[in-house]
Amino acid sequence: MDADHRIVTIDRHEWTLQSPAHHTEVMKAVAVAERERGQLASKGVRTGDVHIHGDDTELVISFEAERPKNPKRGIEEEVK
Repeated sequence: MDADHRIVTIDRHEWTLQSPAHHTEVMKAVAVAERERGQLASKGVRTGDVHIHGDDTELVISFEAERPKNPKRGIEEEVK
């Protein structure tokens, strides 16, 4: 197999609104999420799409982004 194996840590960024949420508040939250996702992507961070999930009590606007590698963590793991 020619595939490289990687372990990636993902951070989930979420904004929540109480349901029922007014459409203008939803649009504002989506705009904030898109702006933050775009800022991370411009720095070379891999990000996912913005998603909207809802149920009877709340609305969640979210996206996932790869957590930057911590160089100190890698060094500590090699020493052990």
